[in-house]
Order: sequence, then C-alpha cells, then structure tokens
Amino acid sequence: MLHKETWGLILLVIADSLSTYWFVTQGYATEFNPIMNWFIQISWSAFFAVKFATLGMAIGLAEWYRRRNPLFVRCWLRFGAIAYGTLWIGGAVLTSFFGG
Repeated sequence: MLHKETWGLILLVIADSLSTYWFVTQGYATEFNPIMNWFIQISWSAFFAVKFATLGMAIGLAEWYRRRNPLFVRCWLRFGAIAYGTLWIGGAVLTSFFGG
C-alpha cells in the first residue's frame, strides 16, 4: 500500500503533466524544462512516457527504501513534493509572462 506522501507526489506529477499539455497546446506557456521540452518536440507520447517512467522509478525506489528508513523517505518525499510544486508554479509563471 502506498503512503500519503507517495500519493501526493503521484497526483502532483499527474496534475503537472496534464496542465503542461493543456497550457502548451493552447499556446499559453512553454515547457520550462529544456529536456522535457525536447521530448514534447518529439511527441506528446514521448513526453508522457518519460514523465511517468521517471515518476515510476522514483516511487519504486522510495517505496523500496521506506522499509529500511521510513522517516528519511517520508521527509524526502515531502521535500520533493514541495520542490516540485514550487518549480511547477514558478515555471508556469515564468513561461506565461516571458516565454509563452
């Protein structure tokens, strides 16, 4: 069973992925991450595949290591979610005003 921090990060990545798709296809923003922007140029399928493969590996590693050090994993997943959310919002604002 996945913990709440894990579910929070999963939901955050899903929301980011879907909002990126919507904002970019509507012309409101561009992808802030140049590597992920490169995948968008290849195809949206490539973008989503890389996004969710990366998420899957991170979650898999976190859940595996949680058995050894649950406090460490909980703290890092929370930190990761805060950092991810900050970059998501910051990137959306920056590209909306300066790069979209």
